[in-house]
Amino acid sequence: MIYFAKTPSDEIETTLAHQQSLSSGTYRLECVWQQLAADFHGKCYLCGDKAKSPRIEHFKPQVLGQKFKFDWNNLFLSCEHCNAIKSDSYHQLIDCTTEYPDRHIRFAVRPMGAIGSRVTVQQLPESDIHGDTVELLSEIYSGTTTCKQIGAQAIVDDLLDELNDFEDLLKVYLESQDEDDLNELIWEMNNRSKFTAFKRELIKSNALYRTQFVQYFSH
Repeated sequence: MIYFAKTPSDEIETTLAHQQSLSSGTYRLECVWQQLAADFHGKCYLCGDKAKSPRIEHFKPQVLGQKFKFDWNNLFLSCEHCNAIKSDSYHQLIDCTTEYPDRHIRFAVRPMGAIGSRVTVQQLPESDIHGDTVELLSEIYSGTTTCKQIGAQAIVDDLLDELNDFEDLLKVYLESQDEDDLNELIWEMNNRSKFTAFKRELIKSNALYRTQFVQYFSH
């Protein structure tokens, strides 16, 4: 989970307002899909992986009121797995379009690259956020049923592959000091890449990496 800037759009808001006025109106519009894919870089805002089975996710569940169904600011991009686990159960999540989740939560894999590696999502001691975000993300990476555990493991496997490749790239750059390698690293540390929050935590938790690369974090 990482910060994304949501694009204001009077055109989309007007279109959604019109759909809301219809008896069979829908928020699943081409303009909505396209802008969400652009704003979230094709990634699920919750797990951080590419949204292979994308869903238009209501950040505030529709059960809280009809006004949230067609609210452009309430429409996010998620994957099917995360959308199903979140359902209507979580009402006090960090809004990653207005806040920076990695300033409140530590996203890590322990032990890194070893058999039995596990995703850990922990609230930072200085944070006073509601516990919903940590609880939801923990369920996303572990699964709540046998079916969802299979989906969660697929995401974790993808995460481990991505982090291993990222750490290999870090080591290559430290040896080569090649500008092209550095540019690739900078790209991997921004919010367009998969699992950005985990990559940044890998940097922050290593003294050598931290002194050289934290300066390149950008949103």
